Amino acid sequence: MRKTASRFMPPVAVRPPLRWPARCFLAVMAVAFMAVFWTHPVAVGGSLLALGSLVAVLSRREALRLARMAQGRAGESICQFARAIDCRRVDTWVVRAVYEELQRSLSAAVAVPLRLTDTLQSDLRLDADDLDDLFADMAQRARRSLADTSANPLFGKVITVGDLVEFLQAQPRLPTGS
Repeated sequence: MRKTASRFMPPVAVRPPLRWPARCFLAVMAVAFMAVFWTHPVAVGGSLLALGSLVAVLSRREALRLARMAQGRAGESICQFARAIDCRRVDTWVVRAVYEELQRSLSAAVAVPLRLTDTLQSDLRLDADDLDDLFADMAQRARRSLADTSANPLFGKVITVGDLVEFLQAQPRLPTGS
């Protein structure tokens, strides 16, 4: 049986909608915020303005950093990334899922070509929570199971993008119908 080429894989992981407890929690938090804003509009407004300004400055700084990184890698694409991997040993769906999900999470404005040697924390600035969410999306797109990740030989050793590819490759495949 011949496997479908990775370019035909689903474009984006499908996330389930929020369940009713989460929706109720968000509604309660919105009401609480509005009550605090109603009683202390100057303090809350000033705090939101300061926080918004800080986020804007930090976002601009990060966008410039990513733009410089992309400029230094001009002409690179998923092709160079895949050539650096032995695709006879590693599933091409894993390669594409890791590359596209990481790239999508970095910046919507600038496509940053990835390398296997990019460190997830210092180069790409992804923390453990970000990686957990991304890993779930990558696994879904690559049709890999998330069951028993602690049994994976690379558990706790994922530092670079290449390590992430190898970790996902070591996870068991889901049945084709899943």
